[in-house]
Amino acid sequence: MISEALEFVRREVRDHLAVSDAEAQLESARVLTEEGSEGLTITLINVEEEAALRNTPNMFVVDGLPVQRQPSVFMNLYLLFAFDFPNYGTSLFNLSETIALFQDRRIFTTADDRTDNPFPERAVQLAFDHHNMSFEALNNLWSIMGGTMFPCVIYKVRLVEIRRDVADETLREIDTIELDMSGI
Repeated sequence: MISEALEFVRREVRDHLAVSDAEAQLESARVLTEEGSEGLTITLINVEEEAALRNTPNMFVVDGLPVQRQPSVFMNLYLLFAFDFPNYGTSLFNLSETIALFQDRRIFTTADDRTDNPFPERAVQLAFDHHNMSFEALNNLWSIMGGTMFPCVIYKVRLVEIRRDVADETLREIDTIELDMSGI
């Protein structure tokens, strides 16, 4: 599910920037320090559970029968968009265009589904919030990923739903209620 969501995002940004597949990669930002790697690199840098949606029901009706299964987990994904084009001005332009894309279209849903870029099958929506980091935190992040800093922006992608499609247990329907009144 996470990989489907990230691939959807990669294709959306690639199409918006009008760059090739080779110039829009879904990779660890560590590849930016390698010779010959240039373009946009999208990296998943953190995953967290959306605590506000933790207490969802675990009873569902499937084909008219009550089914019990573990509730979905809603995840927030932190994505780093790093730009290393041959010309620094091109990197800054593409950074600005990426910010403009998510400012203009902050929420993606199934209505954004296209044949060349299908919306993730089990996703409800993908909502993009800009995530600010202090200079110190950003420096630490880039140090972990190889030490060279590139023009970048970080977005928190909210509400990626992850759930298993298998039922834990099919429950029986309650059809009679019996009361034992003998002890009264």
